[in-house]
Order: sequence, then C-alpha cells, then structure tokens
Amino acid sequence: MQQRLNGIELHKLFENGYRNLKKNIDVINDLNVFPVPDGDTGTNMVKTFGGGFHAVEENVEHVGTYMQALASAVLFSARGNSGIFFSQFVYGLYRGLADKDTVAFCDFAYAFECAKEDAYKATVVPTEGTILTLIREASEFLAENKDKYDDLESGFEALLNQMKITLKKTTEMLPVLKEAGVVDSGAAGLVCFVEGIYAYLCGKSIEDTPEIMDSMSSPAINLSGFDADTKLEYGYCTEFVLQLMNYKTDTQNFDLNAFTKPLESMGDSIATVHNGTVVKVHIHTFAPEKVLEYGRSFGEFISVKIENMSIQHSETKVEEKKKEKVKYAIISVASGEGIIEYFYSIGANAVIDGGQTNNPSVDAFIEAFDKFDAEHIIVLPNNSNIVLTAQQAAQLYEGVDVRVIPTKSVVEGYSALSMMNLWLDTVEEVIDEMSSGLDSVTTAYVTTAIRDADLDGVEAKKGEYIGLNKKTLMVTGDDKIEVACDLIKKITDEVEKEVIIVFYGKDVTDEDAQTLQEKLTEEYPFCDIGLIDGKQDVYDFIISLE
Repeated sequence: MQQRLNGIELHKLFENGYRNLKKNIDVINDLNVFPVPDGDTGTNMVKTFGGGFHAVEENVEHVGTYMQALASAVLFSARGNSGIFFSQFVYGLYRGLADKDTVAFCDFAYAFECAKEDAYKATVVPTEGTILTLIREASEFLAENKDKYDDLESGFEALLNQMKITLKKTTEMLPVLKEAGVVDSGAAGLVCFVEGIYAYLCGKSIEDTPEIMDSMSSPAINLSGFDADTKLEYGYCTEFVLQLMNYKTDTQNFDLNAFTKPLESMGDSIATVHNGTVVKVHIHTFAPEKVLEYGRSFGEFISVKIENMSIQHSETKVEEKKKEKVKYAIISVASGEGIIEYFYSIGANAVIDGGQTNNPSVDAFIEAFDKFDAEHIIVLPNNSNIVLTAQQAAQLYEGVDVRVIPTKSVVEGYSALSMMNLWLDTVEEVIDEMSSGLDSVTTAYVTTAIRDADLDGVEAKKGEYIGLNKKTLMVTGDDKIEVACDLIKKITDEVEKEVIIVFYGKDVTDEDAQTLQEKLTEEYPFCDIGLIDGKQDVYDFIISLE
C-alpha cells in the first residue's frame, strides 16, 4: 500500500483523474437542468484542467513546486462557472501542499481546507447543492478522518465514498435539481476526477481518450506566403509562462514593473501578468531568444509559445505591431457573426467569440486585454456562465484598471453598449451609465427542447420549440414564430414594455424574420420594434424587452 507520493507520481495520479473526467464528459454535460442545448459543464472542466495539465513538466519531484506550476496554469485556462470553481479547487490544493516534498493522505486534509476556502471565495453568494458543497463536505470528512488511514488507497476510497454520498444529496438540496431529477453536474465532474485518482492508486490506468479541441484555438498554419526567400517583416509573437525560482530572484518581493521595463527594449505589444510566483509574458519581438534568456534569468519555463507573425500577417492581412491606445477599451463576449458585427458597430473595441456551449477561458480574456494600451478596460461577459471567468481574468491582470459589469445575456450586453457614454468624467460614471438600464431589461429565448421536461408547471416534449423568460419555461409549440409571439405576450402582460428587439439565429430565414416583425408590429403598435440578423447558434430568437 502506497503511503507517500512525490511530484512525479502526483502528476500521474492527476493524469488518471483527468482521463476519467474526459471519459465521462458527455455524462456530465447531459446532467442539464433545462431542456436546452447548453450543457457544457463537463467540457469546461476538461478544458480547464487539461489546459493547465498539458502546460506543466511531468518530472518535477517536489510536490509544492509541481502543484504551484499546475495551479497557476489551470487558473489561466479556466472557463465557465464549473471551470472557475475547479481551478480554485486546484489552487487551494497547491496552497495546502506548497511546502511538501512528498504528500501522504493526511496532508490532503489541510489541502482540501484551503481548496474549500478558495472555491467559496470565487463567488459572492455561494450556492449549496453544487460543487461547493461537495468540496466543503469532503474537507470536513478529511478533517475528521485524516489520521484513520495509513495509506493513500484506503484513504481515497473512504473519501470517494463520502463524495458520492454528498453528490446524491445535491438533488434534494436545490429545488431546480430535484424538479429535473438530476445531481449537480459540477459536483459530478469532481467525483469523476477523484474516481480516476482512486483508480490509479488501485493500479488501474484509465484508457486515454482524444483531447477536447478548443473551438477558439488557432487555425492550421498556412505556409504558402512564407518560403526560403521571404524576408521576416513582423517578428515573432512570443509568449511564456515562467515559474520564478528562489535561487534566481527574490520571489516574495518580485516587482512586475521592474521585471517588465527591460522588455521594452526587446519588442512591443508587451503584456505581463503576475500570480503568486508565476509570471505570464506576451511580447512581439525580432529576437525571441533574448527575451527567453532574460526570462530564464528569473526562473524556469512552464510553457513557451513562439509564432512567426509574418505567417500570421500573410494569413490575416492585418498587421498588429502596436497596441491600440484608448482611454477605455470595451471588451464584450458574443456568439453569432451578426451579433458580433453589431456589437462592434455600437461601440465594442473587441468582441470575444463565445457564449452558450462555447465559454471563453481566462486566457482568452487576457489576450483581448493585451490588444489595448488602455487606462480602463470594461468587460461585458454577457452570459451567467462567463461572469466568474471574466472576474478571474480581471484579478490576474495587473497594471491596468479592469472592471467587469456582470451582464448575464447578450441582451444585457446590448443594453450596456447602448447606454455607453465615454465622455463622462470618471470610469465609475461610465459604468453606472452602462449599468443603468439592466434592471429594466428582460431577456427571453426561443430554442428547441433537447429532451422531455416538466418545469415551472409547463411540459415540453423533445423537438418542440420552447420559450423561456431567462430560465423560466413559459410556452411550448410546434411553430417558432407563434412561440415567440406567445412568449412576448406573456411577458408584456405582466410588465409593460416599450421596446422589443429580436436577434434571430442562423436557422431563421429572412422570410420568418419578416413575418415575426409584421406580427409584432400589428400586436404592439406603440412599441419600438427591431430585428437584427444575429446568425447565432442554439437560440432561434434572443429577445430584448425594455
């Protein structure tokens, strides 16, 4: 029976947990309370952990050093609420194991206590019956039983059994889970991860499955515009994540500004992020070898990426050598070619392509922040599952004032952009103005039910069109236009509205859109009505009512 692990063995332990998480990704995604195609908890957890796991060295013997590199890398790759909580869980494990050369089962008691603290800090109002409850009760179990088990296998067997008990309880703890008859998906994902860990301790290796491709990853490289006679015009986009080392620098008193200053003579478009004893650097340079040599004088690399911008330029025909200098950079999230174009047209400086089923990572936000030399960055997440990711990115990004307006839908993002006045005296006034209409705006959706469901007293059959007021199921039917009209009527019967804006999806024809506009104009002659070709997936109609 194994009693202690070093960092190399811990890496293998986590690899088995990660493989089991990947293996069960569809099961976790299908634990979806609402009958809409937005179950992405498993995908978010896999991409969150996988992004960090593949960025770290696997031959680091010291547990604390290994965990620090892993935890920092996972923080940057986190996405979705479940991914944020998972990343904070991993970071808490690091805090609890930071001074350990090797780890025994009893050491996980303090590590889980730290993980609980960090996970609960990730949200202002913790919701019980979720992954948070699972982490908390696992922490309590370990505090009471850490000394009962001499070996890791029997200890994790007991811990896993306790976690499964808690997982079953989540159905009864949240009314929405009870009504749908499912357990919490984030909690289920963490149980799968620990199941893989326990399997490894029992000598069972989980068979690997293909990596989950990131839909926002870079396209394949096109070498048609770059050959032996090409002159290097644009240099290299160089990025690295650096583990600061005590024998090379004073990690406790590390000064990011002093570290960044010499980089200014090596290139431009510089962005640096500091978290604990890990630094992330982005720079455009003609001499990446000098940048790497400088970075390595402070520590050792966790990951390095160098891309030839001459190839990027030939592919995109866009030169991106200088950051755009602005007082305010407005970063929005949106999905759908039409919505993205529209958001640019009404004032967004950058739009991150993401949303339902495609949650951007912390790193995606940081890359967007890097594009601007701004005094203030204002972020509109536009999805309840992206708010925490944006907030974590803002916390990690140093040197610029980053504010997140917690918009929870494209409709709220549209409202905030519509109210934007960048001529006001202070950033606080700008944010107050952008937020002023959010309380009065209603977000409604029309989509297709992916399974039978009985929610909020309304029955929906798989394949039917359903209409939701935020997350409340209100109407169903076989005709999407009729469902949209019935949904709007139910909402306006309860609260009077003066403006109706409809973003219609890629599967809605122009004829359908015109028919809907004619019906709404006839039904609401005193309302301002507009339709925008959003070309979004998932939802046939995203409806704004003000």
